[in-house]
Amino acid sequence: MPFQKVQPEKLSASVVKQIEQLILRGILSPGERLPAERELAERLGVSRPSLRDAIGELQDRGLLASKAGSGVFVADVLGSAFSPALIQLFATHDEAVFDYLSFRRDMEGLAAERAARFGS
Repeated sequence: MPFQKVQPEKLSASVVKQIEQLILRGILSPGERLPAERELAERLGVSRPSLRDAIGELQDRGLLASKAGSGVFVADVLGSAFSPALIQLFATHDEAVFDYLSFRRDMEGLAAERAARFGS
């Protein structure tokens, strides 16, 4: 079995993963404002430069958006089709795909039941 050296993860990468998970779990909703930089850095236990790196990466990927003078917000990645940011999240988080498929199964079942009950 080939082993590879373990690479230490940058703090900003850990922050990115945590924010991604919060978005995937619906804890951070589209349009929701993140806490101020100083407060968020304290809550996460990271430096402000590490937090800025993480936020910058998430903005580049389309998951966060900043509004001048207002702060940083969770981007609205849902629409009529999957956005590239949401596709990337699905590609890197298997549990999100399973959650989505489970949601689709439930919704399609409800839609079929409704159509059968109220259809002509």
